[in-house]
Amino acid sequence: MANNKLNLEGQIQQMKSKNIGFNIVKEPEALEYLARHTYYFRLKHYAENYEKTKKPGVGTRYVDLEFAYLKELSLLDLYYRRVMFNLVQDVEHYAKIQLLNALARNKKENGYSIVSEYMEKRKYMDKELSRHQSKYAKGLIEKYNGNFAVWNIIEVQTFSQFIDLYQMYFEKYQQKHVEAKYLDTVKMLRNSIAHNNCLMFNLHPSATAPDTDLAIKIAVDMGLDENESRVLNHVSFIKELNITLFVFWNIVTSTEEKHFQLELLHDLVNKRFNRHMYYFENNATVLPVLKYAQKLVKYYFDMIHEEK
Repeated sequence: MANNKLNLEGQIQQMKSKNIGFNIVKEPEALEYLARHTYYFRLKHYAENYEKTKKPGVGTRYVDLEFAYLKELSLLDLYYRRVMFNLVQDVEHYAKIQLLNALARNKKENGYSIVSEYMEKRKYMDKELSRHQSKYAKGLIEKYNGNFAVWNIIEVQTFSQFIDLYQMYFEKYQQKHVEAKYLDTVKMLRNSIAHNNCLMFNLHPSATAPDTDLAIKIAVDMGLDENESRVLNHVSFIKELNITLFVFWNIVTSTEEKHFQLELLHDLVNKRFNRHMYYFENNATVLPVLKYAQKLVKYYFDMIHEEK
């Protein structure tokens, strides 16, 4: 059965019927926030981080949930996506540099043969590349199609396609590199940010989360508590942050870029996150995730200052 369309006032009333409070952010301010900054369907995603009760004749009601808490999570999520987008873009850029530098040192590879092998094994790639719409990509494809080298095909590949070529090259030549399995996690985060997905909508640990062993090992090697790490790296938000920071640290070769991006991330996670942290004091799902994220970021922030 389809739900009825609700105007803004109706959305407020529905939230109140589900025991979402307006004691911190009052109803007029909440109405303005919904009208100007977000929309109800998106905002209510963050309520997944709160306990619910369900009673016959009453329906679902949230426990200890204020509109202000949803607003704060939506803002933290927005700011986080903005900052992390630059980090994942850096990872993609420096992964390409790593591949090209390895290629330059490799006397067994001319840069064309590996692409020919790749295109032979991925026969669908010609069709995939032909779908590009940008003038830059279309121009390169028209110029080099049938005679691609590594240094020009990576300009027109998606990140997924690039990781595929990257993995094929390093599996063949066994040069030092950041393993592709780590890049796959960065790609997942990159795609979520590019599609403006909510990242903090569900901060519960998942028993089915992939790549948790990788993330746990990274955390334990950093010196973080093993038991805490085993729990919190089953949260997708934490796992992706942990692995992305690990890759960023190990693949970016510019100290200046590391310092710049980690300063921004540290200011957000270790300062802005604290502004209303007391909102989540009674939430055993949200608070540990935010606190653990601070530990991850501080580790690399301290490292970059030690290097300088």
